[in-house]
Amino acid sequence: MMKQQLRTVCAGLVLAGALMVSALAADYTTCADSLRELGLFRGTAQGDALDRTPTRAEAATMLVRLLGAEEQAQALDYDAPFTDLRGWEQPYVQYLYENGLTTGTTATTFSPEDDCTAQMYAAMLLRALGYREESGELVYRDAVATATQLGLYDPAVIDPADFRRDEMVAASYTALSLSPKDTETTLLDQLVRAGAVQAAAAAPYAAQFRTYAAYRAETAGMAALDRFALRGGVQAALEGADGSQLQVHTDEHTTIDRTAGTATAQGTLTLTAPGVEPHTRAYHRAAATLAGAEQQALLHGYAVVPVVWVRDLSRAQDRWTLTLDGLPQPYAGQLWPVEQASGAVWTTRSGTLTQTVRGGRIVAQQLTVQAAADEQSARITVASTLAQ
Repeated sequence: MMKQQLRTVCAGLVLAGALMVSALAADYTTCADSLRELGLFRGTAQGDALDRTPTRAEAATMLVRLLGAEEQAQALDYDAPFTDLRGWEQPYVQYLYENGLTTGTTATTFSPEDDCTAQMYAAMLLRALGYREESGELVYRDAVATATQLGLYDPAVIDPADFRRDEMVAASYTALSLSPKDTETTLLDQLVRAGAVQAAAAAPYAAQFRTYAAYRAETAGMAALDRFALRGGVQAALEGADGSQLQVHTDEHTTIDRTAGTATAQGTLTLTAPGVEPHTRAYHRAAATLAGAEQQALLHGYAVVPVVWVRDLSRAQDRWTLTLDGLPQPYAGQLWPVEQASGAVWTTRSGTLTQTVRGGRIVAQQLTVQAAADEQSARITVASTLAQ
């Protein structure tokens, strides 16, 4: 089987094709489940509906529940100036309006059925974390940029042009890990102290957030690393049910400019199998010509890992080991040589990222994946080193 695949690749038939749709892409269902476990999320009558755009009324409800204030909101008398709210919407908007966390679309309308944009929800979350327009710490037009700077929004997680309930849940979960302005405890810790979240339910999350805060502090220098180069590549061993083998190897140099939002990679892909001459071909890839997971891999595959993707993390001296929640796009997209070489869609069995951190920067990282496709299995390692 592997010999035939290699012959096909050598003929250029597989490598000339487009990357197959990956089964490895992750969404933020786990974040929704975690918020639900903490009593801070309930979804809709149609389920969580994470794949659609949220309405402004849903965003208001999400934020009130995130703050553990639903019971308090339900007890309020409605006297906000907005005349276009249905009965169930009024308590949530009243609470946010009364606490300076939201505004209407006009002096007398809230437009509850309008789409909630990434900018709108960023402004609401930032106000909830203590950043206000009155003090100049929040400018509405810059809300997304401010949220990104503070770690509330991550460019690999939040797409301002396609803001869905999925991303709203991810941003809400991220907010729990952050400390509101001028405080030293996380929003989650404050909710526990206020009695809005049970301490036993919060304990494992609080512990992980503390460890994650240390990880963020140690990698803080990455924020200033706008332009850099990487050396590395993929090493994969594919095995069929009959014991046949195919080795996939890349040797790659990547340049990334985060300010411009560009990334390019050039290298060689080598395929070897027993009894077949090795095949090597050069390639050049640019983020601007790619889409989905492959584009995300070039732009965001070497970076501080967002908290929403972390299932577990630990440190041993200067090395951080992060167990990923599934295999998010920036890491799934790094498996493109394996998918193209095999012509198969792979599902991950496990994904672990190890990052070496020195001087505030990630100087090296290694992604290790166990994957399966049909009757094939694969051991995949993707290693990258920051070029000096």
